[in-house]
Amino acid sequence: KNICKFTGVKHAVATNNGTSALHIALLASGIKVGDEVLLPAMTFVASANAISYCNAIPHFVDSDVNNLGIDTQKLLDYLKKNIIIRNNQCFNTKTGRRIFAIMPVHVYGFIGDIEKLKEIADEFKLLIIEDAAESLGSFKNRRHAGSFGHCGCISFNGNKIITTGGGGALITNNEEIAIIARHLSTTAKIN
Repeated sequence: KNICKFTGVKHAVATNNGTSALHIALLASGIKVGDEVLLPAMTFVASANAISYCNAIPHFVDSDVNNLGIDTQKLLDYLKKNIIIRNNQCFNTKTGRRIFAIMPVHVYGFIGDIEKLKEIADEFKLLIIEDAAESLGSFKNRRHAGSFGHCGCISFNGNKIITTGGGGALITNNEEIAIIARHLSTTAKIN
């Protein structure tokens, strides 16, 4: 409840770490084996690992030297040249794989050009799953990091803003994602 209140989202799901939050966010959002997820070249390995845990493909894109996030202009140029929209989904023409989502990483709490990234995601039918591991307390236009996309993930590892020695959280305004995430984060037990 405190995380929801602080970040301004409707749902927060506790996880054992930030990587698990990313992994669960991808699964709860509907990623499929072989899908690609776009993420910036400047990131921590956990972002790519969470994608790989889903048997999906980390697809690195250029980082912006000014805000350390995804270079939105280079991303837009790349997508215009290399994708096709079929059945309201984005496909990589070089690999034939579906591009499922964009995973911006808010390195050192810098949110980057999230507004432009949202425009690109909408245009190319992509979800945004935010790696906000280092961003607890980061706001842009009065919105907290991790609240701009489909869902966001925060870390409480020993080197983060607030630490529990480990732990993480998935935050979202999507009730269905929260329900699935709670189920997956509690060993997916069926009562």
